[in-house]
Amino acid sequence: MKNRKLMWVIVSAVSIFFVGCVAETPRYTGFLSDYSKLESQSNTSFRYLDMTELGKYSKFIIEPVEMRLYKSSEASSSLSQEDRTDIKSYMHAALVKALEGGPYEIVYRPGPGVARVRVAITDLKKSEIIQNTMPLTKLAGTGLGGASLEAELVDSQTHKQIGAVVESQVGDRLSLDGYATWGDAKAIMDGWAERFRARLDESRSK
Repeated sequence: MKNRKLMWVIVSAVSIFFVGCVAETPRYTGFLSDYSKLESQSNTSFRYLDMTELGKYSKFIIEPVEMRLYKSSEASSSLSQEDRTDIKSYMHAALVKALEGGPYEIVYRPGPGVARVRVAITDLKKSEIIQNTMPLTKLAGTGLGGASLEAELVDSQTHKQIGAVVESQVGDRLSLDGYATWGDAKAIMDGWAERFRARLDESRSK
């Protein structure tokens, strides 16, 4: 009997370890100008990118980040106005930082070779700080925060979509980001901005 109970505890712990940190499948909100070209990369990531076209752009208008939370999202009713403003500003700043240096320029008027960067945060989950300070729940990922977004790049004059992404992510079980309320979510935003820069660099090398 004791061995059976021990086995049940082990199985339960292993199950939590593997499923506790899975991001939810994102939903479409209507923010993007076109969803038809998106291709599934996984259950949590849908993307489209014309690398040939992307390589033609070096100037970008970064539009104010929007907050379009799902109605079913816990954050839609609990997120304070202060947190909304902070998170939108953080995402915008991450994009600005990612484009600094090198051949890129942030501009404010449409023109040839100028693309608009449009981003909407569609879901947010707080990091559970207490859970993340305990080794078992930290490794299980049950206290991890997360974020979802819809984003696209469009030509500033023709409005043609060059790339788009709809994605959900959760934080890293092995990082220290979860020790702050929005730490995991902000780390995810940093990652999105860094990958955007990486795709730009890659497109210019082709």
